Amino acid sequence: MDWESLTEKLRNMGVRLGMDGSPQGQVPKKRPVETIIAGRELDTIFGPVFSAETRMDMAYLHGKSKLLPAWGWSRLAEYSRHPQLGSADMQNFIFLDTETTGLSGGTGTMAFMVGAARFEQNTLHLEQFFLRNPAEEAAMLAALERFCDGMEAVVTYNGKAFDIPILNTRYILQSFISPFEDLPHFDLLALTRRIWKARLERCNLGVIEKEILGLIRSETDIPGYLVPEYYRDYLQTGDAEPLKGIFYHNQQDVVSLAALFAILADLLEEPSNWENNSIKDFISLGSVMEKLGNKTIASELYQKGLSLGGDDKRDLVKAFLLQGNMAKKQGDWSVAQACWEEAARLGSSEAMIDLAKFYEHVAKDYQKAIDYAQLSIQASSQDAALSLQRPENIQATRRRVARLVEKKK
Repeated sequence: MDWESLTEKLRNMGVRLGMDGSPQGQVPKKRPVETIIAGRELDTIFGPVFSAETRMDMAYLHGKSKLLPAWGWSRLAEYSRHPQLGSADMQNFIFLDTETTGLSGGTGTMAFMVGAARFEQNTLHLEQFFLRNPAEEAAMLAALERFCDGMEAVVTYNGKAFDIPILNTRYILQSFISPFEDLPHFDLLALTRRIWKARLERCNLGVIEKEILGLIRSETDIPGYLVPEYYRDYLQTGDAEPLKGIFYHNQQDVVSLAALFAILADLLEEPSNWENNSIKDFISLGSVMEKLGNKTIASELYQKGLSLGGDDKRDLVKAFLLQGNMAKKQGDWSVAQACWEEAARLGSSEAMIDLAKFYEHVAKDYQKAIDYAQLSIQASSQDAALSLQRPENIQATRRRVARLVEKKK
C-alpha cells in the first residue's frame, strides 16, 4: 500500500495527521457493542446475531399512555381495511421499526437494526436485532423471522412506504421469502395525520409522543437523521459507545407504536370518552367516524367541537359544513339548512352556495336561491380565507344566478 492510500485510510479511521503527514494521537479505542449494550448473542443457522432484549410490564406508562387498548380495536382494524383482525389475538401483532444506513430506501439501503415487539402474557417483549457488521445480515433476518413466528399483522409508523419495503428487499437479496410480504399492516401514520394534522404543524413520531402520548425523551436520544452517520462511524472505528443513543431511539420508537395503537384504538371504539378541548380534534375525529359510517357518533363529535367554540371562524365553519352535508346525505333538510345558515352567518361562501341549491331544488324559493348565490360571490371576494370557491366555480355561480333569474320569470 502506498503512503497516500495509507493516509486516506487513516483519515477515514479518524486518525489525525501532523504537518509532516505522520500519525498523531491514537486510534480511537475499539469498544464492541457487547461491552456497551446489555444484550446477548442469538444463534441461527446462518450464525450468531446480537440482540438487546427489554420486557415491560403492563402497568408501565409510556409518557401518560398505556400500552394496551381498553376497548378493543375492531374499528381501527376496519379503518385499516383489515376488519378480520378486529377479533384477532393481539399477541400476534408485531410492532416494528428499523434503523437504516440511509433514509432514501432502495436496494443500497440496509436495515442495521430492527426493533420488534409483541405482547406475551403480561409483558411487552422487545428485541432489537443489531448488525455488528453487514456480514451478519442473513442471521439477523432469520432471527427476526423466528421472533415474528405466528404474526397476523405488523404495526408501523410510515412502514408501508419505508420500513417494510426495505426489509422485503433485504430478504429477497438474501434469497429468503419475506415474512412481511402481503401481511396485513396497521400503518398508524395516515390515521394520526387524519386526527391531529389540523392542530399540529407536524405529525412525526417525536411530535406525537410529546403532544399526544405525553412523553419527553431523555438526552440519550439522537435525531433520526444522524442515525446512519453514527452507524458508519461505528463500522469504521469499532467504537460502539455512541450506539447507546441509537438503541434508545429505536426502543422508544417501538414502544411508542404500542402506546399510539392503544390510543387510536380506544378513540375509535369509544370516542365519547375522549377528554379534549380542541375543536379541531373533534372535527377531525368526527370526519373519521363519518367515513366509517357512524353518522350519529360523527354528529355528536361535531357538536362537541362546536360547543367548545374558538377564535378561528374557519373551525366553526368547517364543523357546520360537515354536519350540514352529513344531514343532507341522510335527507334531514331541516338540520342541513340550519347548519348552512350558521356557516353562512360566519361568512362561508360554500354554505351560501349550499343554501342556493337548497332553495332552488328543495324549497323552490327562487328569489332566496338568487340572493344566496349573489351573497356567495360577494363573500368570495371579501374573505378569501372562508371561501372554498375557485375562480371557475365563481363563474359557475354567476351562470347559476342567470339561470335562476330566467327560471323565476
